[in-house]
Amino acid sequence: MSLAEIQSQVAAMPPAERVVLAAYLRHLSRRDAPANRQALDGAAARMEAGEKISRAQLLQLHETLKAGGV
Repeated sequence: MSLAEIQSQVAAMPPAERVVLAAYLRHLSRRDAPANRQALDGAAARMEAGEKISRAQLLQLHETLKAGGV
C-alpha cells in the first residue's frame, strides 16, 4: 500500500478512529527510544517503591481529563 493510499484511507476514517491511529503511530515511534525505555523503567521503579494512586484518585483524574476534552 502506498503512502497516498494510506493517507486517503486515514482521511476517510471517523475522527475517533483517527485518534486511536494517531496514538498507535506515536507508540510505534517511541517504543524503542532509549528515553521512553528509561521513563518506563523509572515509572516501574516508583511503583515498586510504593508510589501508587488509589482507584478513587484514578477515577477522579479520568473525570478531570475527560472534562478537559482529553
